[in-house]
Amino acid sequence: MTLSDVARATNLPKPTVRRVLHTLVDLGYAETDGRRFHLAPAVLSLAAAYLGSDLVSTVLQPVCDKVMKITGEACFVGVLDGQEIVMIAHASTRFPIGLASHVGMRMSAFSTAAGRVLLGLLPDDELDARLRTARLKGNTKFTLTDKAKLRATIVRGRADGYCMTKQEAAIGFCAVAVPLRRVDGSAIGAISIPALAERVTGNPGILNTFLKVLREQVDALGRQLI
Repeated sequence: MTLSDVARATNLPKPTVRRVLHTLVDLGYAETDGRRFHLAPAVLSLAAAYLGSDLVSTVLQPVCDKVMKITGEACFVGVLDGQEIVMIAHASTRFPIGLASHVGMRMSAFSTAAGRVLLGLLPDDELDARLRTARLKGNTKFTLTDKAKLRATIVRGRADGYCMTKQEAAIGFCAVAVPLRRVDGSAIGAISIPALAERVTGNPGILNTFLKVLREQVDALGRQLI
């Protein structure tokens, strides 16, 4: 929402709304691209109400459930919070995978497919700033820790409209993710399917199949993403 949108919705003077919004941004509870304002994941620390919001309960959680039913794999929606992503919706796989995932779980934004999608949605100067201060951790022997190569991978994902990772966040797991955008083009988060590496190795085209499912389901959401 723009400052004017908030002023109209709250019936408050624009100077008052401006002060409140910038205070929320300073506290980390809101984010802005200079024109529009959105809630930040830090709101999760204030109350569980964020997780029970209409967007999560009526749109994001159901689409995760549907993707899981179609693919049989886990599915989650994550949002960017600093150098991490926070899981705000999640559907468990039918397969035993030995990795516990849950709403509220945090993961590195740099080694996950969802995180790289979200980093790719940032302006170049902000992406570079986050990379400069990033402490890249080699979670596995496959984790990309060279900042120049990581930046190139993120930028390529931005151009492609998706990111894939293979055993970078954890041994034995691969993932694919695409962005979730509001109708105005601004980012809500990323939706991702993580899968066992052995299933991917046995079926090299499966990640592309998952990518097709994710894109179809995101497109089907249409104007529900406001």
